[in-house]
Amino acid sequence: MDSHQEITVIRPAVVPHPGEIVVDYLDYYGWTQSTLARRTGLTPKTISEICNGKASITSQTALAFEKVLQRPAHFWTNLQGQFDEAAARQKEALRSEQWLDWARSFPLKEMQKLRFIESGKSDVDSLLRFLGVSSPESWNAVWGTTGVAYRQTRKIKSSQAAISAWVRETELEAAKVRTADFDEQELRSSINKLRHLSRERTADILDQVQKICAAAGIAFVLVPELPNCGISGCARWLSDKKALIALTLRYKTDDQLWFTFFHEVGHILLHRKRRSFVLDNPADDLTDQIVDPEMQQFEGEANQFAADTLIPPAAFGEFIRKKEFTNEQIHNFAEAIGIGPGIVVGRLQHERLLARHQGNKLKQTLTWHLKDA
Repeated sequence: MDSHQEITVIRPAVVPHPGEIVVDYLDYYGWTQSTLARRTGLTPKTISEICNGKASITSQTALAFEKVLQRPAHFWTNLQGQFDEAAARQKEALRSEQWLDWARSFPLKEMQKLRFIESGKSDVDSLLRFLGVSSPESWNAVWGTTGVAYRQTRKIKSSQAAISAWVRETELEAAKVRTADFDEQELRSSINKLRHLSRERTADILDQVQKICAAAGIAFVLVPELPNCGISGCARWLSDKKALIALTLRYKTDDQLWFTFFHEVGHILLHRKRRSFVLDNPADDLTDQIVDPEMQQFEGEANQFAADTLIPPAAFGEFIRKKEFTNEQIHNFAEAIGIGPGIVVGRLQHERLLARHQGNKLKQTLTWHLKDA
């Protein structure tokens, strides 16, 4: 079932306690409570408490009523179940009022706009359904055990609520992607094929990237960034047999997209036993400002993997020694190593061999169109 599918349930405004129905039957038969007690073998106190709505009808009591009042046991247990559910919902509604501040810590309007959650319904209820939990305490417990390593920098003031909501949406999208069991060799052997896709129009190849990743046991998904996330992507192990690579839609050019994609592949291949879940900030926030020294090491390794995978170091070294970076030479070099020229431009700009305004015509400008939005 689609995790976002709307479920419509019609509930009566008032659900009577089943004891009221028992009283109706007593009136019908012209019996007293004592008569019913004698016929059922139950104590007068039990019958009195049921009739006054102070006690529940148990399965054993329902079997007794089945014989004496001529209605099947499930009739009585269903009445009790409906009453108990209604009472529980009323209690939860009161609790939900206390959870409003928690719900409003999430970017609800943006989540509704992106169809993460339903609009026009209780914010608390919609949010809990989306998160797949029964209370804020439950979500805190779930989020607290994810083992996420977040490349947090001092530059970004992020919202844990927004981050956790984005992560939840990646889980829901990943659940829709059927994958083979993870196969490291399959992933490594697919890297060149993935590199070569960078030469094509990005909008035309995302489905191909997803299929290649799925064959290696990775669910690849794109999920729009929420406000105050500061997320570029994540690499995560959903199980021993399935990994997840998720990217946001913050990228404006193909060089940013492909570098971040291979950065996440680097986490999958290099850090499986050391970090099972890594959230990444935007690439332009990488510096010595990373708070966690261990994360700084992992990010450096993932960055190096991405850079060397896209542009082999020996080939890049030979190219930059010529010190001539016209658009034609960049294009020819990119063709020779089998990647999109925009990626070469991005690398040259990062190494400060080109100014930020130079070579940008060789980059693909990305325009994202959300499905069903």
